[in-house]
Amino acid sequence: TGEVGGLAVYRKQAGAALLLASNASEDSVHFYDINNDHRRFASAVLEGGAEVGRVNEAGGLAITAHPLGTDLGAGLLVAMDNDNGEGATNYKLVRWADVQAGLGVDAMAALVTDTATPPAFARVRPVVTTEPVAIPGDAADDPAIWVHPVDPARSTVIGTNKQGGLYVYSLDGAAVQYLEDGQINNVDVRYNFSLGGQAVDLVTASNLSDNSIAIYKVDAATGMLVDVADGVQPTEMSEPYGQCMYQNPQTRATYVFINDKSGLYRQWELKDSGNGRVRAEHRRDFSVPSQPEGCVADDEYGVMYVGEEGAALWKFSAAPDGGTEGKIITTVADNPALRNDIEGVTLYYGKDGAGYVIVSSQGNDSYAVYERGGENAYLGSFVIVADAELNMDGASETDGIDVISTPLGERFPYGLFVAQDGRNLMPMANQDYKVVPWESIADTLGLEKYSGWNPRQAVLRH
Repeated sequence: TGEVGGLAVYRKQAGAALLLASNASEDSVHFYDINNDHRRFASAVLEGGAEVGRVNEAGGLAITAHPLGTDLGAGLLVAMDNDNGEGATNYKLVRWADVQAGLGVDAMAALVTDTATPPAFARVRPVVTTEPVAIPGDAADDPAIWVHPVDPARSTVIGTNKQGGLYVYSLDGAAVQYLEDGQINNVDVRYNFSLGGQAVDLVTASNLSDNSIAIYKVDAATGMLVDVADGVQPTEMSEPYGQCMYQNPQTRATYVFINDKSGLYRQWELKDSGNGRVRAEHRRDFSVPSQPEGCVADDEYGVMYVGEEGAALWKFSAAPDGGTEGKIITTVADNPALRNDIEGVTLYYGKDGAGYVIVSSQGNDSYAVYERGGENAYLGSFVIVADAELNMDGASETDGIDVISTPLGERFPYGLFVAQDGRNLMPMANQDYKVVPWESIADTLGLEKYSGWNPRQAVLRH
């Protein structure tokens, strides 16, 4: 409620991991479960009784879980008392066994249960890391893969810098274009949009700087992005966040979805304005119960998958007349492989309508794979780990992801998977994107390797 007087961490081999924070303004200490997204599960005052006195204006804290003799067999908490009568200061010692007793046996047991050993995840290594974004901190966010129409090896990865703009990277990770167009959060791409009588590839993104939809076409000769928005395309949202696109394979009608942190999703249809530019026309709204971000549309099946960050993966109709009701595919609570937040969501197009839905599980630095068809069964998870020989670290705290099954030259004969890296450690640098050949993931998890999907020739499946 005011001043944070001190912080300390308590860990035991049994699994409990706690963060303690002294709330000086209320003479109390808050307890957070580190293994459960730092959820605050208790608050307490340190009441010493008549001889010792209460901790007032709680200041610095220190903890040890090591036994310190018979009387302190469970460890010790030390708290600074900033007002020990007449403004004096001292330190008060608390048996950790008394802390546990005060919090309750059931509460402590639940903490250990929550930290059960996670499932074993497959391990893959990146082969390309992009140039870091120019701005430090939480900046890189969501990637999209654009496929070159003639030479797949000249395809690009488009990555957002949500603190300043939009990058275009070659497949060797070099930044070949940077557009300082504002706080671009999420990005997606679709092909064969009719603009001025020509088929063009469109890239759209959510722009928090002016709460708008950013719209670009790709110059097929250079792979560079060209702004084609017909002026500012407003979302009429207070904080546009996640974004994805959908295209009807038969009519080539092309749509954009954007969400905000309230859970609202809004769908627009992209239209040729007749002046070489593109406008967005609102079609429908729907929502999930809490904050979403990542989403992906399956053009062939006419559905979209939505990540509700702290809760669930959803499926909705992608059609503009598809209604507002969705279906939960999985929840964080039901699958121990997931640890909120569910952030990025992407789709692997397989042979004859098969394939996979992949989500980034940010809380445990992993990526969960689900069947694209049927009941979307969970198939396993993988993590991206460092490659010491390449001096390239793995990926962690991932926001956005993308995957493609189209062959992209000799280096990526089965396509690739790209993930934003929230902690770029080797070498230490600003955030970037890590690229993994699809066969590394497929061979490790026993998944399909398909090299026949052409994003420009999607078909409608029922």
